[in-house]
Amino acid sequence: MDEEHTRPRHAIVVVIDRLGSGFLGPYGNTWIETPALNQLASESVLFENMIADSNDLASLYRSYWSGVHAMCRANRPECSLARLVERAGLHATLLTDDELLLQHPLAEDFGEHVPLTQVGSDQLAASIEETRFAQLTLAAIERLTDSAEPGLIWIHAQAMNGPWDAPRELAEPFRDEDDPEPYGDTVPPQLTLEREYDPDDVLRVMHAYGAQVSVIDTCIGSLLDAIENHQLADETLVVLTSPRGYPLGEHGRIGSGDRDLFGETLNVPMLIRQPDQQAACMRLDSLAQPSDLYATLATWFGVGADGSSWTGHDLLELSNSDEAWTREAAFSIGSDERAVRTPAWLLHAEGDTPHSLFAKPDDHWEANEVADRCGDVPSELAAMIDEFEKLVNQDGPVNLPPLARELAEGIE
Repeated sequence: MDEEHTRPRHAIVVVIDRLGSGFLGPYGNTWIETPALNQLASESVLFENMIADSNDLASLYRSYWSGVHAMCRANRPECSLARLVERAGLHATLLTDDELLLQHPLAEDFGEHVPLTQVGSDQLAASIEETRFAQLTLAAIERLTDSAEPGLIWIHAQAMNGPWDAPRELAEPFRDEDDPEPYGDTVPPQLTLEREYDPDDVLRVMHAYGAQVSVIDTCIGSLLDAIENHQLADETLVVLTSPRGYPLGEHGRIGSGDRDLFGETLNVPMLIRQPDQQAACMRLDSLAQPSDLYATLATWFGVGADGSSWTGHDLLELSNSDEAWTREAAFSIGSDERAVRTPAWLLHAEGDTPHSLFAKPDDHWEANEVADRCGDVPSELAAMIDEFEKLVNQDGPVNLPPLARELAEGIE
């Protein structure tokens, strides 16, 4: 075995809550400057269709850390990623500003917790350095500087699910002369829009959200510089993702709430940079889910060889092989709603109400509901959700039959 594969590996995972992929340059956004994330994307494999399996953070983290899909309700023994890393003689560190995440049942398997204890202000920050995200980034850089041992450093930021404290001037470049003042409260906005809502109500929130993204990009640039200058840089896998996005007016909502399983929440960024920048600048449209991150990192560290209980797959296989696995459908669950995404469709099912169907990839923001024009497609996709939920709650592999042509390719 060559030196490259015997050398202990290192990984840094950065999870930024409520960071929607549609607001980042690498995913096509043109009105918010994100140079650091653009640079990271140019060195990484970018997944265009990372689909969250839930809108609930605890459920998402169960998928990240144990490889179990959020639809699984079965009470099975779970061996967390952190425990596997620690058993292999490596270090697993969890650094976060989210107290609730530290209480997650699988969080205790990390050998080290680094909580950000400073209480956020109820005022906008005077500078980027004073923001909550910058404080977390500084703590991460200090932890990285003090560490010479390989292992896993998992960084979770509340970000847009925490205080919106970006300096006011960062929102100004987004405003035209007649635009309203940007949203100025630090409390994340939550609003159900009336049918005849004022578009300015959305615009002012979008500008404040853009300011938050600008803070994040600046801080990520500093963190990437620290990683690049670290003695383990040549062994470090860098992952940047988000567990869920933030609705900004789509489907009648600002912020999270009912009817949440649409693209603005589910379609999240996923960038993976390998130490040698193999497959740099590669864009993959394969469907991916949070449990894939568990499988990817378990494979990276060479731990947990038995993947029979996982619902995830190694994402790096997709960039390394033309004969890699293929996911034909991605499934998501909320409190009273479920969804399935295929290459051609997104079906949203809410309680006992009729199903909503949207054509993919053309209808990116799910603006045109087409269920009544697509024959049996809605019922076939709904049956797929039922079958997947049944299989994922049974022992054994989750093997769905191949997609019918109209489910994979759409209809003319």
